[in-house]
Amino acid sequence: MTQPVAPPSGTLRNLNWTYVLVGVADATLLPFIPLLLVERGLSASAIGLVLAFAASGSFTVGLICAYLADRRWSAEGMVVVASAGAAVTALLLNLPGLVTVGLVVISLSLLRSPFMLLDPIALRRLRQARRTDYARIRLRMSAGWAASSVVAGAFFQGFGLRLIPYVYAPLTLLFGRWMWRTLRPMPQEARPAANPPARPVTRIPIAFGGFLVSCFLLGASLAATQTFLTLQIDFLGGGAFLIGAAAAFQALAEIPTMAYMHVLTRRFGHRLLFAIGCGIYLAIFIAWAFVSVALTAALLKLVAGIAFALTYVAAVMIANDLVPAHLRATGQALMKSVLFGVAPILGSLGGGLVYEAFGARAMFLAATAVVGAAGLMALVAVPARTRSLTEEVAAPAPEVAPAVP
Repeated sequence: MTQPVAPPSGTLRNLNWTYVLVGVADATLLPFIPLLLVERGLSASAIGLVLAFAASGSFTVGLICAYLADRRWSAEGMVVVASAGAAVTALLLNLPGLVTVGLVVISLSLLRSPFMLLDPIALRRLRQARRTDYARIRLRMSAGWAASSVVAGAFFQGFGLRLIPYVYAPLTLLFGRWMWRTLRPMPQEARPAANPPARPVTRIPIAFGGFLVSCFLLGASLAATQTFLTLQIDFLGGGAFLIGAAAAFQALAEIPTMAYMHVLTRRFGHRLLFAIGCGIYLAIFIAWAFVSVALTAALLKLVAGIAFALTYVAAVMIANDLVPAHLRATGQALMKSVLFGVAPILGSLGGGLVYEAFGARAMFLAATAVVGAAGLMALVAVPARTRSLTEEVAAPAPEVAPAVP
């Protein structure tokens, strides 16, 4: 049997730091967007509408970028250009006007869409390595996010949310510059041979479509709960610091979970881990529905971190297994566009309407039914056994070129 081959150590080191830097940058912006919009005067339903438009645009642009990455364009180059565009656009967040700030948030989402190509970039470099290496690289993003969100929350609570653009922009530029210097574009994946020994998978299978339905349900529930949990913590007396700390709590729990994904995967498999993660989310949403203390609501994010690590890593690997290797970027973009693009359109908009009309408890309880359905759908749609490592490495692929610092 073909044994996995470790990529060059320099490649892994560069990937690790890429994920750390994007986590550090994003943690200074994403957890605080709902709070920033509230401070600028938007209602819960208006915030949901803005985030729904942002998600729909991100979905469209992300799919276009993935299509281009699987054909002729450099995924690495698109991410670098996107980082520069996001940094410049973030500086417009302090422009006056409710409509203006909404449009800037939507534009930021569009420009950040190519960031979803980070995972196919990493998976392409790991295609001949141990499949568990992805989780160990991805946990670096959680580590960067954890440290950055706490510091950013304390800083913004002390000095104001108007400083968000001036913190986020240089950190995003730093991430883009690191990628440009260390991760060189790689050759395209080889397509299946004309007469392979086994029947090739030349297009995306039906099982992947069923899994996308599960991702849609999970993403809708997460968009509703995570967006308006920020408002709920603020309503219960927490501020930017506690909101940042809550984001850090989740990231801190993600790190050990991702570190042990190789053990969990051998025991349960990605399909069951995804369903277990959905079950954990279900319990958390019920708890959030009845919590009346801001600190308790924030501390529950520790458990949410375990659920996120299980569902996200499992989703990435399920998508990687179900689609042909030469369509890897498209498969990852479809999964992420549904999970973080299409689903948040309904989740943000519907969550905002329910939150404003019926309150936080009704919104969280509605989300429990949706996330429960997501777990059940994954168990039904995803085959118990997916593409094995030997199938992936059997086809010859170009050597991994060492990154040049």
